[in-house]
This record gives sequence, structure tokens and C-alpha cells, in this order.
Amino acid sequence: MSSKERPSLGGTRIKTRKRNIAAPLDPAAFSDAVVQIYLDNAGDLELVAKNIESSELDFSRYGDTFFEVVFTGGRTQPGTTKSDEGERHTYSVIDCQPKREAILPSVVYIQKILRRKPFLIKNLENVMRRFLQSLELFEENERKKLAIFTALTFSQKLAGLPPETVFQPLLKDNLVAKGIVL
Repeated sequence: MSSKERPSLGGTRIKTRKRNIAAPLDPAAFSDAVVQIYLDNAGDLELVAKNIESSELDFSRYGDTFFEVVFTGGRTQPGTTKSDEGERHTYSVIDCQPKREAILPSVVYIQKILRRKPFLIKNLENVMRRFLQSLELFEENERKKLAIFTALTFSQKLAGLPPETVFQPLLKDNLVAKGIVL
């Protein structure tokens, strides 16, 4: 047996299996599509939930991006809360009033989405942890909205969201020293 290469026919193509085909990652297009759904329905969360359910968007790949759009109105730059380029909507958690009555519909909306797509729970957990970890980058008013949202999330018993992992980033000494966290 020699280590020579086997001869191949000149006109044959090497076939790639479907499972080996990798689609390029494009969170910007996904974010713009979700923002467009919000804008088309003028922020009516019932209609947004129905349209998201019937859409062909790939939530398994872009779950974090979806919750960034829900929280901030668009994509955020990696490691910050600053908005990235792309479309934005004004119906996000950060853009509403810092009152329980204004934020509760967003929590109920997320609860509906999670009932239909339970695999998104891990993505919600990741985004909440990331935002809680970067609390110092938010303004005081935005921190209050995020706190109300977090409290409502656990009081509404969002399915499968473990508080011990979500609140883990709040145990950092630098956040306590700055007075951001108790």
C-alpha cells in the first residue's frame, strides 16, 4: 500500500452533505427583520407575537439578538449597551415608562414567545446576565426599567428561568463598591 493519492475523474464534483453546509451568521439581517415586524404592527405586542410565530426567522441561531431587540429596540455592540448600526424600534423595554404597568406587557409578551419556543430560555438568561453584568453602562432611568423587568420576570414565574444564574453577575465587588448593586 502506498501513500499516493488515488486518481479521480476530471469531470466529477465532490458532493457536500447537507449537514456539512454552514450558513453564514448574519445577526444584522435577523435584527432588521424583527425590528420591521415591530414597526409594521406599531408596537402592538399581540400582533408582534403572532407575526413572529408565523415568520420563518431562525430563532435557534439568533436568540440573543432577538432579546437584544426586545430590550433595547435593536442590536447592541458586543460588550456594551450602545446601539449597533441598523434599524431600531421605539417599543422596547428601555424606551417605555419606568412603571410596572408599562413594562408588564413586555413580560407577558416574552412569556408567550417562550411558551411557543422554549429553547429561547437559555438565550433570555444569557442576555439578562449580560445586561445585569453591565449595569454601570446604563443610565439611572434605564437601570430602574431593567430592575422592574427583572422583578416582573420572576414574579410572573417565566418558565425555566433560574434566578441563581441570572443574578450571579450582581455579586461582583466592583458593582457593589460603586453603589449600583446592594
